Parts: sequence; C-alpha cells; structure tokens
Amino acid sequence: MKKKFFIIIAVIHLLLVVANLVIYRDIFNQKNDDSQRYVRVAKELASFNYSNADAYLNCCTAPGYPLFLAIFKVFTRLNNYMVAISQALLYIIALYYLLLQLHKKGYLSYPLCLAAFFMVLVCPELFESNGRTLSESFCGSMILLIVGSVINGFDKASVKVIFVIAVSFLMLARFEYLVILPFLLLFLIYKKRYLFTAVTVLAVIVVVSANGFRNYSTYGIFNPLSFGAGTVIYGGNNMNGDGSWHIIEKDINYIPKAQQAKYLSIKSKEWKCRCPEEDSFYKEQAFAAWKGNIWFQLKIIPLKFMKLWGLPGIFDYHSGLTEYKKGMQMGILFDSNIWPWYGKYKHGFYLAVYWLFLLMIIAGFYLKIKEKKIDLYDLSVILLFLIITFLYSVPFYGLSRFHVPVFGLMAIYSSFTVKYFYKRFCKRDLIKTLYK
Repeated sequence: MKKKFFIIIAVIHLLLVVANLVIYRDIFNQKNDDSQRYVRVAKELASFNYSNADAYLNCCTAPGYPLFLAIFKVFTRLNNYMVAISQALLYIIALYYLLLQLHKKGYLSYPLCLAAFFMVLVCPELFESNGRTLSESFCGSMILLIVGSVINGFDKASVKVIFVIAVSFLMLARFEYLVILPFLLLFLIYKKRYLFTAVTVLAVIVVVSANGFRNYSTYGIFNPLSFGAGTVIYGGNNMNGDGSWHIIEKDINYIPKAQQAKYLSIKSKEWKCRCPEEDSFYKEQAFAAWKGNIWFQLKIIPLKFMKLWGLPGIFDYHSGLTEYKKGMQMGILFDSNIWPWYGKYKHGFYLAVYWLFLLMIIAGFYLKIKEKKIDLYDLSVILLFLIITFLYSVPFYGLSRFHVPVFGLMAIYSSFTVKYFYKRFCKRDLIKTLYK
C-alpha cells in the first residue's frame, strides 16, 4: 500500500492527541489516581528494586502497562505528553499492521484501508485514549497486533514473535483478558500449529508466574494475577442495583451496613495484609449478593451493558456518586449546577459524535456482510465484542472506557458506511485519485 496518505493521517492523529491533551490537561494528566499509580509502579519496575515493592501501589495494579511505561521510560521520561505520543505511535503502527494484513488477504481494498485508517484515528474514542496514561490504549494496540497476526497466519517467524509478545503483554495488562486465550489457542490448534501453541502457552505461564512470585515477595501469597478482582466484581454485583464501582472513601454505605465493621477492621491493617484480605472480602460480598437475590442481579446486566457501550469512553460520572440510583442518570451530564456553562454542550457534542460512530459501525458491518460473506476478521471482531460485553456486563461492573481496547477494530467497519455514501452522493472519482 502507498504510505503517503497513511503518514498524513498519522500526523493528524498525533496532532489531535497533543491538542486534546493541551485542552483537557486537567483531565488527561497524571494526577488521575489510576494514572499516578501506573506511573509510580513503572518507576519502581525501572529501578529494578523489587524486594521492597510498594504493597499499596501494586495491590490492584496489573504489571503489563507499567512494564510498557518502564521499558520506554528512557525515551518518555514518563512525561505525560511523551507517554501520549509513544502510545499514539504504537497504536498507529499496530493499526497499520492490521490493515496491511487485511489488504494482503483481499479483505479490504486500498481505498477502504485508507478510509478505515482515517476513521479510526480521527475517532475521539481513540485519540483521547491514546493521550491518557491508562491501560486502554496499550491494550488496544496489543489486540490490533494479535488480530493482525491471526489474519496474517504464522508462516513467518516475525509474525510469531509479534503474536507471542502481544499476547503476553495483553494478559499481563488485563488479567481478565485471559478469557480470550483459550480461543486463540483453539485457533492455533485448528491451524495445526501445535508447537507454536505450546510456545504461546509457555510464554503466558512464564509471565504470569513471574507476577505470582512478585506478589509472593510483597504479600506472602503466590497469586499469578492481581488482587483487584474483588473490587471490580463487587462493583458489578452488589445490592445497590446500579452496576457501578464507587469510591468507598466517599461513602462507606457502598457496602452493607452489617459488613462495615469488618471492612473497617481490614482497612486498619497494613497494605501487605489489607490488600489480599480486602480482595477476599469484596468477593464474599459479591457472592452473597448473588446468593441473596439472583433475579435482582440478572436485572442489572442490561444496565451494565448500557454503561459499557452507551457512553463515550471518557465519560465516568458514576464512580464518584454517593447515591446509588438505577438507570444511566444521563441528566447529570446536562446539569448546569455541576459543570461550567459549556459543560452540557460539550457532553451533548461528544455523545452525538460517539452515537454517530456506533451507527456507522453497525451500518458498515451490515454493508460488509451484505457485500461479502463473513470472514476470519469478522469472526474475530464478533468474538471480542461478545467477550468484552460478557466480562463487563456480568462478572464485572460496567464502565464505558472498558470498550475502548476493541473499539478500533469495530470502527474499521465505519469505512464501509463511508464507501456507501461516497458511491451514492459523490461524483468525483476519488478512488482513482488515491491510486495515482
């Protein structure tokens, strides 16, 4: 594929990332609790001083994203602008890699690849995510590399290396994505890549075991995952009925009154003890909520689905609430008493753009399936959509930013909608121009 137009679009994306970071510097800086935690763990990893790991920082922190930050610390100095640019460049490369494979396999024409590249990289979901010091952008890049490798096949050693590295980093960055691993392994077995299947399994075992020993040295417990599962499981499965995680420091009534004394007792301990005990405590409360009223929990699943897919990734106004009401509560976004005068207009604009992208994705998917039969890429996207939907609508809480890692894959379908409108309304032969 000719690279000239791709380079121009990539530059536009980088400008959008930096401009967005400048405009919303109070939101996209590293003072965010999660961002600060990732940066501090990255500094710890870069120091190679693992014997005295901070029990608080590492409690709910999967090491994959901090490890990425630590590796590139020599270039970024963990400056939020440099981190954003490095993430954006990684995402651009991963997206181009995927589109190149789709073009080589005949899934997408050159103009469609170019349109897809443009639509993905000008989507606010992606350029905002690439500017934030959070794990969504990195996970999105790893998913693009994995799907690109699957489409490519595994005849080349370089493809195998990309696949194994991307899978290992993805599993380390989001342990819940281990659910994806069996499907990848089944695909490799189906393709009779038995040795490569064993290598992939071994690589994942090594990296999660290394994390287990890291946890053992910090908490005295060999846990190959992290101790954050309890809080996200309870966030989505409790008797509050809103399907959201909340900041317990703002309101202890987030947990049942009968359990508050036990929680305060756990909270008073040092983090080496508190972390695993708190994880177990939240899991127990989530189990009790399901045991107490299964039908009540089932009714919350559609609400978690709407919180996952119905809002732009940047919108997280539920977590800070201390009143646990059912529904999306979107009226909060347009409350002039909460936001500056322009807040409601900005929120309305972002909602409109996001919903427009969703419509274009749905329409593009329909147009693609109508034009061509379902292929390997379509199956990959459908599977990932179902897995992400299941994870954050059933066992975990619903939050819009959790859809971002797979949104780039889905946004590629919007290019088919662009193609439809171009053929219907445009007279100038832009396609021939692109091939010149």
